[in-house]
Amino acid sequence: MQAWMISGMSLLAALAGIGGGRVTSRVVRDASKYKHAEEELQATRKAFATILREQHGLIFKFKKIDGKYRYTLADGKLYYSLGLTHSIVGKTMEEIVPERLHDYIRGNYDRAWSGECFQYESDFNDHIYLNSVTPIMENGVVTEVLVVGGEITDRKKAEQVIQESEDWYRTLIELSPDAIIVLVDSHIQLVNEKAVEVLGALRSEEIIGKTIFEFLHPEYRDLAIKHGHTIIEKRLTVQPVDSKIVRADGQIIDVEATGTRIMYNQKPSIFIIFRDITKRKLAEHQMQESNLLLSRLANLDGLTGIANRRYMNDKLEQEWVLAAARGAVPLSIVLCDIDYFKLYNDTYGHLEGDACLKRVAKVLDEYAYPSGGFAARYGGEEFLVVLPETDSAVAMRIAMELSYAVEALAIPHQASQAAEHVTISLGVATLQPSIGTPRELLIQHADEALYRAKTRGRNQMQVYSGV
Repeated sequence: MQAWMISGMSLLAALAGIGGGRVTSRVVRDASKYKHAEEELQATRKAFATILREQHGLIFKFKKIDGKYRYTLADGKLYYSLGLTHSIVGKTMEEIVPERLHDYIRGNYDRAWSGECFQYESDFNDHIYLNSVTPIMENGVVTEVLVVGGEITDRKKAEQVIQESEDWYRTLIELSPDAIIVLVDSHIQLVNEKAVEVLGALRSEEIIGKTIFEFLHPEYRDLAIKHGHTIIEKRLTVQPVDSKIVRADGQIIDVEATGTRIMYNQKPSIFIIFRDITKRKLAEHQMQESNLLLSRLANLDGLTGIANRRYMNDKLEQEWVLAAARGAVPLSIVLCDIDYFKLYNDTYGHLEGDACLKRVAKVLDEYAYPSGGFAARYGGEEFLVVLPETDSAVAMRIAMELSYAVEALAIPHQASQAAEHVTISLGVATLQPSIGTPRELLIQHADEALYRAKTRGRNQMQVYSGV
C-alpha cells in the first residue's frame, strides 16, 4: 500500500510537470469518486445486513464440508428469538440441533444437497417453523443451500402480512417451491413459475386471464365452487384437499391444494397453493396394494393358503368378545385331524402329503364359508373351523358335511386303518361366550371331543358333552 502511494505521488508529480494543474485536478477527482463508490458499497452491505437481521423470519445457509453440514450464514428476528447467535456460523448441524432431530434434519439437508427444492417443518426451543429450501447451483452442482424459514404457530399473522402488500405476495410466490395462483372472480390473475410448470404451460401469459375451471377436472367443479364460497364469503381457510387438474397439454394430474382469502388489487381474492402429487398418489396406491398383500400373507398359511393359526386366534377372540357383548349368542368350532397322516407321508412322500393338506384345507374352507365361518390351519395335519352364531345342532350338521366333503375327494390312503382313502376325525364344541369365560375353554372342549373320536376308531365326529 505504501509503495502504491509513493508510485501514485510520483505519477502526480510527473503529470503536473507535463500537463499542468488540470491533470492533477482530474486525478484527484477520480480518486475522490473511487472513495465515494467504496463508501456506497460499504453502506449497501450494511443495509443488506440490516435487512437480513430485521426480517421477521430466519434465513441461513449451509455447505457440506468433509461429509458434515456447516452453517455459513444465519440471521433474522425469528433466528434470534430462538435463542441463537452468530456463533453457529462455522459449526456443524450436530453441534446446534438437538440430538433427537439429527436424523430428521440430516435427511432434509441430504435432499437439499441432491438439488431438490422443498419445504419442511421443524421445531426448536418451543417454536415450530416452516423452512423453504433452495439449493444454490453452479454449473449444475450444488455449492450451497439457502433456507428461508418462518413462524407457523400463528398463521393469522402471515395472512395479515400478505394482505398488507402485493409486493409481499409476489415475493412469496416467486420464492415458493410450490405452485401458487391468485384468483379474482374465478379468473387467474397471478401465477408463479412453478404454477406455469404444473399447469403444463410454457409462459404465464398462457394462463393469466383464464378461469380456474378451464384447468379443473369436471368432477371437482362443484367442490371447487363450494370451497370458493367458503373462502370468500365465510373468510375461512380451506385445508389441503386432493383434486385433479387437466393440464394445458391435456394430461390429467393429481394435486393437493389449499386456499385462503386475501386482498389483491383492492379486491377479495383467493390465494391458492398447490402441488403435483401424482407420483405420491401412485406410490400410495402401490403401498396400499403392498400392504394388502403383506396383510394377506401374514394372515394366511404359507402351504395351504387358508387362514393361519395367528389369524384364527385373533378372529376367534373378536367373535368371542362380540358374542359376549350381545349375550346368549352361541359360538361353535370344529377341530379336524387327518387320519393317519404320518403314515400317508411315509407311504406317498412329503410332496404328496403337502398336496393332500392343500386339498383338504381348500374343501374345509369352502364348506365353512357359506355358514359365515372359516377354516384355519391349526398345526400339522390339524384344522380348526370357526362357526360364529352357530348352535351345537347346526355345528354337528356342518361337521358331517365337512367329513363327507373330504371323503368325496377320494384321495387314496393305503396305509389308513380307517378307510381306503383320506378321512378326517372331528371334535365339535359349542359355548355361549361371556366376559368371564376364556375362549381357550372352547378349544379345550373341541380338543377333548377330537381325542374321543380318534380313540374310538377315527373317521367320525364327536361332540363335547362335558362327560
